Amino acid sequence: MTLENLSAEDRLAIQDLLSGYCHAIDASRADLCIRVFADDAELYTPVGDAKGKEAILAWIEGRLALRAPEYQVGHYLLNTMVASTGANTAKVRSMFLYTRVRRDGSAPAELLGTGIYEEEVRKEAGRWKFATHRFSISAPLDDVFFH
Repeated sequence: MTLENLSAEDRLAIQDLLSGYCHAIDASRADLCIRVFADDAELYTPVGDAKGKEAILAWIEGRLALRAPEYQVGHYLLNTMVASTGANTAKVRSMFLYTRVRRDGSAPAELLGTGIYEEEVRKEAGRWKFATHRFSISAPLDDVFFH
């Protein structure tokens, strides 16, 4: 597993996959969020896990239903690292910031949390998708994920 084996095209496509997920979840579009997951994907979070696309979609819809409509949330990825694990597979790790702001602009943005996203991604029919999407709020930042 090395950082060098992936083409620039694949690296950009994986970055677009991550960004697309963040944009879709921030727009409260479960229909777009679920498109980035493989059929047999697994999701692990501090607020519940899900296996398979149907269960992941239900988890996403459940989380979106909890959002206060007067706020816009934002997921911001930083320091993304990608390592090839095979011809069509890779591991990805990003730090994230999670914010919210009142839609009417009546208050400054709030930082709700920080954490780590770790994904295992695979290329299916020419498109990268999440095989595993994991996020944690307090996981230690080390290089174990890339060994």
